[in-house]
Amino acid sequence: MDFGLKDNVVLITGAAQGIGKATAEVFADLGSTLVLFDINEDVLKQTAKALEKKNVQVLPLVCDVSNEQSIDVCINKIKVNYGRLNVLVNCAGITNSSLLYEIPTSEWDRVMSINAKSVYFLSQRAARIMIDQKISGRIISISSQASKIGEYGNGVYCCSKAMVNMFTQVLALELAQFNITVNAVCPGYVDTEIMQRVFRERGPLEGMTPKEYEEHLLKRVPLNRMVTPREIGEFIAFLASDRARYITGTSLTIAGGSTLI
Repeated sequence: MDFGLKDNVVLITGAAQGIGKATAEVFADLGSTLVLFDINEDVLKQTAKALEKKNVQVLPLVCDVSNEQSIDVCINKIKVNYGRLNVLVNCAGITNSSLLYEIPTSEWDRVMSINAKSVYFLSQRAARIMIDQKISGRIISISSQASKIGEYGNGVYCCSKAMVNMFTQVLALELAQFNITVNAVCPGYVDTEIMQRVFRERGPLEGMTPKEYEEHLLKRVPLNRMVTPREIGEFIAFLASDRARYITGTSLTIAGGSTLI
C-alpha cells in the first residue's frame, strides 16, 4: 500500500534498535528520507548501514534526547541538510523495575527525562520547523498501555507515559491550526530486548521467575502473543500518512486486547 511518504524527511529517536529500528525499516521501505537519533553510536551506525541498502538517504546522528543542547545541535543538522521535516517519531525510551515508595529520586528523574521531557523537547522543535514549512506535518510518540492501566513495579514508567498522552492531547489542539497532527501509540507487550529485561527484573518483584512472569503477562492478552516491533512501525507509518489526516490528539492502543481484561 502506498502511504505517500516517499521522500518525506522522517526523524526517529531511539532508532538504533527495538521499535525505533523497526519503524525506520518501515519508512525506508516506503522510500522516506531518514534521520536517526540515538545515544548508542556503534549500534546506530550498524542500523544506518543496513538501512542504506534499501536505497534511501539516511542521516544517523548521535543524540542524547534528554539534553536540550544535544538536541539543538542535531536539529540544526537537519535544517542544514534538508531544510524541512515532515514527520517526527518519538521512540526513545527506557523502563525501570522499582516500587514507587523505594525508587531513588535520581532514577525517577532519569526515566522522566528520557521518556517524557524528550518528547516535549523534540516535539517543540519539530513543530517550529513544520510551522515554518507551511505544510502539513506529523508528530507521533510512543506511549504505552501502561499509561492507561497502572502496573505493579512499573510506576515511574507508567507516569512518564501518561504524561506523553496528555502532552499529545494539548499539542494536538495547539497545532491543528497549522495542519499538524499529533498522536501517541500505546503498545502492549512488545517483543524486544527491553521486554525481556522486564521479565528478568520485574518478575522477582512479584515472586516469579522471568518465564513465569512472561506467561503471567501473556495470559492477559486475548490474542495470546506479544506485538512485534514491525507491527508498531506499520501503525506509525499509517498515522504519518495522509490516510490518517483526520486523526489527531489520540492515544491509540495496539495491545492485542490486553486492556479489555
